[in-house]
Formats: sequence, C-alpha cells, structure tokens
Amino acid sequence: MQIGKDSSLSLNELKGAILMNENNDTFRIYDFYVNLDDATKVMVSLEKSDVYGDFEMHSCGVELASLKNWTIQLQRGFSND
Repeated sequence: MQIGKDSSLSLNELKGAILMNENNDTFRIYDFYVNLDDATKVMVSLEKSDVYGDFEMHSCGVELASLKNWTIQLQRGFSND
C-alpha cells in the first residue's frame, strides 16, 4: 500500500503514536500545542520510554518539523482527554 501525496489526517489522530529517533530512543505523542509568541510552529508534547518500556509521566516539547527523520507507529485508542 502506498500513501498518496495529498493525504492528510488530524493531529488528534497522531496522539498516542510511538516515535523512534535516530538513536533508537522511544517516545509517545501525548499532545500538540503552539506557543502564542510564534503560533506558526506546531509543538509536540512527548513522553519518553524508560528502560522497561513504560512511558514517563512528564513530557517534553519539541517542534514537529524537527521529527523529520524519526519513525512513527500509529496507535489507535490512546486518549489523554
């Protein structure tokens, strides 16, 4: 299956997705936000996985554009509401 170049989905659909960076560190997307001083940059709130595979309760924020080389695994059913 190939994903069409004009495909899109809501950022809410990405909440709960598992991300892996270039160093094989694992994170989960918790939420998205923008800082009001520069609302053009979408930020991602991430929870880092510990050595046991559990996700830490606190999160860190990174710019969505900085995740370009990361891999993603979509997960259904995660909700932080």
